[in-house]
Amino acid sequence: MSAITEWDFSVLDVISGWRNDVLTPVMKALSYAGTGGIIWIAVCILLIIYPKTRKIGIFAAAALTMEYLLGDLCIKNLVARERPFVQHPWIDTIISHPSGYSFPSGHTASAVSVTAAVFIQNKKLSIPFIVLAVSIMFSRLYFCVHFPTDILFGIVHGVIWAVVTWLVIKTIAEKKDIKLLKK
Repeated sequence: MSAITEWDFSVLDVISGWRNDVLTPVMKALSYAGTGGIIWIAVCILLIIYPKTRKIGIFAAAALTMEYLLGDLCIKNLVARERPFVQHPWIDTIISHPSGYSFPSGHTASAVSVTAAVFIQNKKLSIPFIVLAVSIMFSRLYFCVHFPTDILFGIVHGVIWAVVTWLVIKTIAEKKDIKLLKK
């Protein structure tokens, strides 16, 4: 495990060297937008409001909910990985220290669960969400509040819950003979 942590810290060292007066305010805005999944909740609501994207929004909201229940409430507490700045208190995060454990990155998992859910249903519509999700993920590394492996597992976790949610909804729709999803 120490080899992984060493790699994690070496990546954070490189990324923290990229900090500058232009990028930092942008990264702060992105990081705060992802806090509590607020931007992804807003995305789901907006998608649900419009009839043309309502099914996508419902599906994205279901994936986000599953990710939160299993990632933030279960996995984080089971793994209980301390954040980089807790393990190395001399790390300057620039932003206020987030509470809770580091693994998996909730910012990442929520971003990916919604983005993957949208991607499954409408690849073209997912493009701006992909850009936003990647930017938010990077912001968490930029401020050294997550390890790269937290981000990587957050990606995997988000994709898994989007796919599982899609499979469950698809199975229910087929059994009930209703058209809930495109495809």
